[in-house]
Amino acid sequence: MAEQPVFWLGGKPGDKNKREQGPEAERYEAALRDTCAECGYDVDEYVAALGSFGGWLLHLERGGVLYRLFWNGRAKELVLEEHRERSGWAAVRSTETDDKGLPGFVQAVRGLLQDDSPAAGASS
Repeated sequence: MAEQPVFWLGGKPGDKNKREQGPEAERYEAALRDTCAECGYDVDEYVAALGSFGGWLLHLERGGVLYRLFWNGRAKELVLEEHRERSGWAAVRSTETDDKGLPGFVQAVRGLLQDDSPAAGASS
């Protein structure tokens, strides 16, 4: 059997201090879930990326349509994408935003999701 590369979820073994601390974006989950729900989206999954740029990803659903919202820390861009059956993910809209911590992300997410959301505040 050939050797396969290993992906260590949460960091490499022996790197105890980094694993205990975790990415700061892990602490954003509850507030970002609440913000998305206030805008009429159901949150399926939240993922906080390990790494120096601190990105995160939310998988969303509204009205039977799948979306994903992610912050690209390297590009400092918040992006909302819609899943299209034939072509995969397509950008709906995006905005440049600096990492100003949780309050800044909550404000940016609210602005991005409410942009054309007549059903804001309603749950499916």
